[in-house]
Amino acid sequence: MRKLTILFAIIIFSCQSEKKTECNYVTDYYQTVYKADWEFETKNYQKAFDLYDDAFKSCEAVNTVNYNEIWKFTVTSAILKRFDITYDYAKKLILNGVELNRFGNSENFDEFLKSEFGQNLTSQYQKLREKFEKNADFKLRNELLAMQTADQLYRNENYQENIVKQDSIDKLHEKRLIEIFETIGYPTDKIVGPHTGDYQVDVGLLLLHTDDSIRMNYFVPKLKDFVQKGTASPYTLGTVIDQFHLYNGDPQINGTYGAQGGGYAKMISDLKKVDSNRISIGLPPLELKEKKDSLIKIKYGF
Repeated sequence: MRKLTILFAIIIFSCQSEKKTECNYVTDYYQTVYKADWEFETKNYQKAFDLYDDAFKSCEAVNTVNYNEIWKFTVTSAILKRFDITYDYAKKLILNGVELNRFGNSENFDEFLKSEFGQNLTSQYQKLREKFEKNADFKLRNELLAMQTADQLYRNENYQENIVKQDSIDKLHEKRLIEIFETIGYPTDKIVGPHTGDYQVDVGLLLLHTDDSIRMNYFVPKLKDFVQKGTASPYTLGTVIDQFHLYNGDPQINGTYGAQGGGYAKMISDLKKVDSNRISIGLPPLELKEKKDSLIKIKYGF
């Protein structure tokens, strides 16, 4: 009987592990995170907690650009005084490069940091930080930051006079990005540091200046795979596709580019199709995006 119990437990654990392994972030994760994000921004913290928890049970938690869900879930758990959860996810954040002082700078963590869990986190911080630094690739981070600087070298002024020089830089970057994608994959927070604060690594900026054919036939399929695996942001994929269409005089299909003065840059007129396109690559539907944009504008003035 004891052997059967152990076997049953192993089967259950294997099924749970398989579920995580087979996770498709586009179908199993992002849309739940966007709903959780709305509840967080409107201070419905218990609803936010439950939705984040559902998403993280389906897939390993990641920080999506512009949504930062691990951080917001950690904040939510601290507000709800679920300090055991706060502790676990704060450790995840530190292993993704977040520094301890970020928690201290947020009043939401005041009670947590005074608790036994918070004190344990503080005492373990140095070891966690060392583990992040051991696994991170700072050489790659610095290289990508240098590439971002070079990407704008002649674009800010005198572009037409230096277009040949800028094109040669873009070609070098294109080749290097292919090498990185093939050997490392998409540079995540764990590899190049968090997408917050100063000196952010933004591979998406470099992808916007790749050759049209290589972009659509190599980078877009690669990005779709990375998005499904939760390593690249759906927003990066959406902008890479939309900028291609806009640059070639066609309407964007994902609604990732706004127009000066409000609204969207030239976009296909079928909004249901836009929503379908967005959801298929892991972006939120337009209505939810616009609701959040309006809320952020009211809260922060931009």
